[in-house]
Parts: sequence; structure tokens; C-alpha cells
Amino acid sequence: MAALAYRFTPDLFDEPAPATAQEMPLRSTAALSERRFTAWRGRSGRRYVASVFPVEDSHALSFTDAVLLAVTAERQIVAARDSGPFGVEAALARWQRSVAEAGAREIHVHLLAEDGASRRAALLDLMPQADAAG
Repeated sequence: MAALAYRFTPDLFDEPAPATAQEMPLRSTAALSERRFTAWRGRSGRRYVASVFPVEDSHALSFTDAVLLAVTAERQIVAARDSGPFGVEAALARWQRSVAEAGAREIHVHLLAEDGASRRAALLDLMPQADAAG
């Protein structure tokens, strides 16, 4: 019996995946005066919805098993981490201070990754790439 092969052909309207993660604000919340939710498109093209908190808001660190993104005013991710299963407060507070010193203005919290493997995949997809020349 002959095997059938399927070859993926990109749709005419598909956009190529970005070289770095890019913020793709939610159209459904664009009219709201307060920005509480946003979405990021990873290098893979996958979309990640996140809650938005000011960098100094400690509530952003209270979620367990979440992906945390430190974002600058220019909408760039400067750091990303898994909050962990227990939300280790001292380590998260040190991270919060260091990302604020690095220029982060917000922490975006992605809560929809179902398990550790999903969170690791999201982190790899969203984290800034290390400069190969440096």
C-alpha cells in the first residue's frame, strides 16, 4: 500500500514567524482605557495571552506555575522565567528588582501553560535570544 505524504504549504495570508517575540495586543480590549491583557507571538508563531501588571506590583509574582515576562516601555521582553510551583517569594522579589533595574516597566503573566513542559516551551519561544557575537 502506498504511503500518502502531506506537505504543508503556507497560506497566502499567513505571516512568517518573527525572529524575536512580538507583542500583539488583543483587539477585543483595545478600547479599554486600562490595559489588563495582551498577547505575545513567539518565534514559533504561537500566541500567548498574558495579564499585564506594573513592574512594582507584587501581585504579579503571586501566581504559581506561570510564565513571567519582564517588558520594557519599548515593548521588548528583557527577561522571562517560570514562577515555579510554590512562588518562592525571595527569589521572585530579587528577579523583580533586577528586571526593574534592567529597564522593565511591566510584568506580563501567562497562566495558560498547563504543565512544566508547556511553560519551558513557552519560555524558549518568548525569551530574548543570547547574542551569538557577544
